Amino acid sequence: METVADPPGPEPPAAPTRRRWKAWAGAGVASALLGVLALVLAVTGSDTAPSSSTAGGERAPGFRLSDVRDESAVVSLDDFGGRPVVLNFWASWCVPCRKEMPALQSASEDAQDRIAFVGINHQDSRRDAVAFLDETGVRFPSGYDPEGRTASAYGLYGMPTTVFISPDGRILDRHRGEISEAELERKVERLLRPPP
Repeated sequence: METVADPPGPEPPAAPTRRRWKAWAGAGVASALLGVLALVLAVTGSDTAPSSSTAGGERAPGFRLSDVRDESAVVSLDDFGGRPVVLNFWASWCVPCRKEMPALQSASEDAQDRIAFVGINHQDSRRDAVAFLDETGVRFPSGYDPEGRTASAYGLYGMPTTVFISPDGRILDRHRGEISEAELERKVERLLRPPP
């Protein structure tokens, strides 16, 4: 009786070559570096240098958020219609946010009712956010946005970011990073200028 051998099965995969190992290791290192960079940006929350950009006049996305200090109160962009708005995105864990707050509070006092200053607390705990406002002496309204949806709607990354909105609700300018007192003053003057 003739025996028939089973058909050969698939050959076992060849052991990775030295070149393959180097490629995998290189990809792993690159992936790890990108992860570290993402973590650093998330923790610092801002770029190394402030930057300013003139926006194209797109409509500012609306929002309705509970007030940081008073959960029963609402902070909404609609409440400031007809006035220019300086909208500042901040967080208690953001060091540049803390540095710029005195300039923002001072400018809000100088502007009185001509310009609305509004804060958006981004991805924070309410307790830390309230402590931050108390420590920096900020008295203008701030909405509480623990999930960061408002910043996403504005297409922002990095804290702090300040958005300058015209009386008709259009974005005139954005400033990413800590804003200086002089820069804030220039941008506020532009907001108060009558349209051409």
